[in-house]
Amino acid sequence: MTLRAFLRVVLRRWYVILVVMMASGALTMTMQRDGGSFVSSSTVTFTLPTRSVLDIDNGSTDRSVIAFAGAVATEINDGRAARTYSSAGAPTFGAGVREGVMVSLRNDGNQWISSFPSATIDIQIVGRTAEWVRARQQAILAEVLDVTRQQQARLNAGPGARIEATVGPLSTEISNIRPGRSSTYAAWAAMGLAGTIAGVSIAIVIDRLRPYRRRGFIDRETIEGYAA
Repeated sequence: MTLRAFLRVVLRRWYVILVVMMASGALTMTMQRDGGSFVSSSTVTFTLPTRSVLDIDNGSTDRSVIAFAGAVATEINDGRAARTYSSAGAPTFGAGVREGVMVSLRNDGNQWISSFPSATIDIQIVGRTAEWVRARQQAILAEVLDVTRQQQARLNAGPGARIEATVGPLSTEISNIRPGRSSTYAAWAAMGLAGTIAGVSIAIVIDRLRPYRRRGFIDRETIEGYAA
């Protein structure tokens, strides 16, 4: 198609391009309104009996305590292994999760090598509403503490010999994650470009299926432009 024929199609089927771009704008606006997520990153630290998380030698780095914390996390996950990413600090919402829960033993390694430095369970929750995240957070934390008691009860551990589980006091906050202004502008620009390309492509297809007629004659210049 020659440039002249292309421009004639664009001018002739401008309404098609306009409709597609309006649809693209409406879709972008809908996605923007639904683009935020609520997240929480709670922690549960396990220590030796009668020790505080503030003690230097609280046992959280003890191998047996770390193994116990791992057993608790495994039971919470119904025996399934937790997802791993290339970076230990990668958030679940950064991986595209919009609603979900991930319970795992703290791992400073990556998807190829595991490194468990302390007996700490990380609970990452992401959801569309703060109420849903808060409800799941409370349920999971209660389940972790309950499983901790049950596993030690099976071992007949006395009250003074039980591993302690402490929820991080500042880890229960819920944050609202939304795209920044520059990301929003970039998304609008990308969707505008995509809408323009799609609109022009659809206009060309429609014009080829229904050639323009004037006074009963086919616009042969445009047909020759298609052939070129």
